[in-house]
Amino acid sequence: MELTPRARQISQNGFSMLRFVMVLFLADLASAQSSRTVLDGVFTAAQAARGEGVFAEKCIRCHEGADVDGPPLTGDPFVNRWRDDSLAGLFQFLKTRMPHDGPGTLDEKTYVDLVARILSANRYPAGSAELRAEVLESTLLVGYGGPRPLPTNAMIVTVGCLSTGPGDAWMLTRAAALARTQTGDETSPEELKRSAAKALGSSSYRLNNAPAPDSKKGHKVQVKGVLGRQSNGDRINVLLLDSLAPTCTP
Repeated sequence: MELTPRARQISQNGFSMLRFVMVLFLADLASAQSSRTVLDGVFTAAQAARGEGVFAEKCIRCHEGADVDGPPLTGDPFVNRWRDDSLAGLFQFLKTRMPHDGPGTLDEKTYVDLVARILSANRYPAGSAELRAEVLESTLLVGYGGPRPLPTNAMIVTVGCLSTGPGDAWMLTRAAALARTQTGDETSPEELKRSAAKALGSSSYRLNNAPAPDSKKGHKVQVKGVLGRQSNGDRINVLLLDSLAPTCTP
């Protein structure tokens, strides 16, 4: 049966409204996923127990006991070192550097289990679903009080547009949110690829000691450095500056 013009209009309006609702739903879902933190129960108790077994076999001799070489993995020293970074940072650190006598020798799932074990040992709550590699980037490791701004002297990574400001000072404009990094003196092709895909933001930072900036002026860049909080504007003491694209577009 052929619909009347009025019926077709009602049908089209209904479809448009449904599509609009679906767009809002997907946007809310993406926002919820990107704002997930370790306080939300992102691993299971069984997964942490598996990680504990691996930790006892591969890690404990360097991280626990009276005579250890590795840094503490629990308490304030650990949380303050890693807070407000995604779990991908901790995972990549473990995957590329641990165990000390055989870095990278475990499979991906085992390294994720070790992340779950470390979270459990730091009294973060377990949940009903296991932690998976594909959600590490969108899960924030925060302190017990929730997310906080990164402190001065934190080693950070961000992306933005390289330009000049007053007095020909080098600036990073349209900068994305700052993230912690544990590898301020090196970067990888995978990291540069992730940074290239990141959206620009609205922040600006003065750059100190930017290496060879003239050839990258106007580029979208990844910056790694040490954050300096100052009353007249935050600054980044640059350790690495890599071009991501020859122009700075959204």
